[in-house]
Amino acid sequence: MDCAYHTIMSSVVGVPPVVVCSDSEHRQQVQVAAAVDVESPPPVLQLRRRSANYQPTTWDYDSIISSLSRRPLPLGASEETEEEEAAADDDDANLLQVVVANGNTDSMYNISSETELVQVQASLKDSVRRLLLVLQEEEDDDRSRLMLIRTIHQLQSLGIAYHFHQEIRGILLSLHQQQQQQHRQHHLDLHSAALLFRMLRGLGIPASTDMLMSALREEDDKVITDSDGVLALYQASYLAFPGPGETVLDQARALAIGKRAAGRRDDDDDSDCTRLPLPLPLPLHWTAPRLQAMWSLKGKGDDHNHNKKVAVVDPAILQLAQVDFNLVQALHRRELAEVTRWWKESGLGVGDYSFARDRVVECFFCAACIAPEPRLAECREVLAKIGALLVHLDDIYDVYGTLDELQAFTDAIAAASWENCRCNHLPEYMKAMYSAIWTTSVAAADRVLEKHGYDMLPLYKKAWHELCKAFLVEAQWQQQGHMPSFAEYVSNGWVTSTGPLLLLHALPAAGIIPITQTQTQANNGAGAGGIVDYPRLVELSSTIFRLCNDCASHEAESERGDAPSSIACCMAEPWCAGEEQARDAVQGVIAETWKALNWEVVVVVPAAASGSVGNDNDPCCSSSETAESMTTTMANLCLNLARIIHCIYQDGDGISSPTHRMKQMVKDLLFNPIVHLVL
Repeated sequence: MDCAYHTIMSSVVGVPPVVVCSDSEHRQQVQVAAAVDVESPPPVLQLRRRSANYQPTTWDYDSIISSLSRRPLPLGASEETEEEEAAADDDDANLLQVVVANGNTDSMYNISSETELVQVQASLKDSVRRLLLVLQEEEDDDRSRLMLIRTIHQLQSLGIAYHFHQEIRGILLSLHQQQQQQHRQHHLDLHSAALLFRMLRGLGIPASTDMLMSALREEDDKVITDSDGVLALYQASYLAFPGPGETVLDQARALAIGKRAAGRRDDDDDSDCTRLPLPLPLPLHWTAPRLQAMWSLKGKGDDHNHNKKVAVVDPAILQLAQVDFNLVQALHRRELAEVTRWWKESGLGVGDYSFARDRVVECFFCAACIAPEPRLAECREVLAKIGALLVHLDDIYDVYGTLDELQAFTDAIAAASWENCRCNHLPEYMKAMYSAIWTTSVAAADRVLEKHGYDMLPLYKKAWHELCKAFLVEAQWQQQGHMPSFAEYVSNGWVTSTGPLLLLHALPAAGIIPITQTQTQANNGAGAGGIVDYPRLVELSSTIFRLCNDCASHEAESERGDAPSSIACCMAEPWCAGEEQARDAVQGVIAETWKALNWEVVVVVPAAASGSVGNDNDPCCSSSETAESMTTTMANLCLNLARIIHCIYQDGDGISSPTHRMKQMVKDLLFNPIVHLVL
């Protein structure tokens, strides 16, 4: 496996262009009537189109629209008029009713409006902020320092750290400086050291592995009995960078797995919220934080829950997490209703378009995990809409379209003016797709131009064309029976993952314009024949997207004769002994790609942002605080894309053939609020 892994990693280089063949070589003709009258019109040649037999959507769109479409109330927004509030009170009361248990006395509080719940949230935020302040003032006390680390860990695990981003960053920077200064260095046990290491790197602070090694050396004799430390060490190991200097983290992971497998602990001893069974379905760093918070709060699914029991540092933290989850979910539900209405009005999910997957709810679920914070509503909307279109477009290129049709569609997307492009030569099913792409991307570009002063439409058009060209290459591979090398496949596949186009729309919607040089060229009319210059972390997260998708869909795609996947490409290599070895090799590439992504997020992107502070040509980074905020948002969007991809493809193809687990996750995240608040 090691030899195979190094072979494919070293071979990922540029790809030669592929010439697309004429459609006449690939069309299949069906039998026509034997007897044809001389005066009869010539027989019509029918196309035998491929079909993937995708299952229809399981969601009732009319119910979603009618029962969930309520007025949005962003957190912290002004109150509605009396009429607006009264119209929604009945539904809000049902949705937001909570049970509050005080000691042994149960009492019922009906939260009659979302505004009241926002007030409860604000009070709880103040309580948690005061707790952080008290612990920070006592930072030199060993007990308070350890409590501070565990408190921040819990805020992150329960999905409410975003409310205290600046406070948490300041605290972690202070703790990091103390660990770097030998004369002020405080002893941390293995558990606390591993937690601090993971949180520092997770926040873009390049902590050294020396922090872990020091704790390991001091506790070597008793590490086998420190189950909390072993599990925290395991989680920290996934924040590794590439290179030989970080191999200690790979060794630490192997140590943690070995110790955990060999250790015997009391099943009732689950006092720490980081306890979880091994082998793990996903490490915390590869898990979408919104899902992790949901599993922690609801205790759903032992196999996927990283917190069997929430160890409360302070009651206000758990209360805030529960209230916040309900508020954010209510906002997401209303957004889902609007996106669902848009999708239904497009008509793409029914009738003549039923050959493609209808997955708008699943796409919104992914969007809510990629950009969960209330302030990122526009980001969620564009991710869900573009995602639903991409699922449909992927099926056109993968399954339904002929090469001549696909070439014509690709050329139409490349037209200088989408609005004036003549598409009469396209089949009807492609005209609808073209129109949906045009209207959705133009609307997104207009919004960015209005709010941030950047015209993103030239880049959007380039990105759509690049994606269609990459899709066309895969269609040609399928039609010709061509088996690309692994390197050739990956250099095309990270584009066909659709990750680059999704993030290109999502980042500006969040106020981030990461491709300023290419943007300037596009606006000036220069570089018209060039390509979109995506940041490296976009390429890396999209590569993870592509490979995780392949691991889940390879078997089904092979059975129906689709284009080769990365698994098939590995199996065709001379070093590969079979599918199991190919899968191991691809998993190795995924792990190494994560290391490269960690490096970009923790080291490269923050350094670039620091260099742009004060740059008059980059108004997004006019101050250090703005630059840090933008960097964090950009990194989280890219990381969360890779994370949610791991989740939906973990137990199969959660988009093509949604499993029961996938459907239940969607219900729990979007439809089932937490109804019991324990005070």
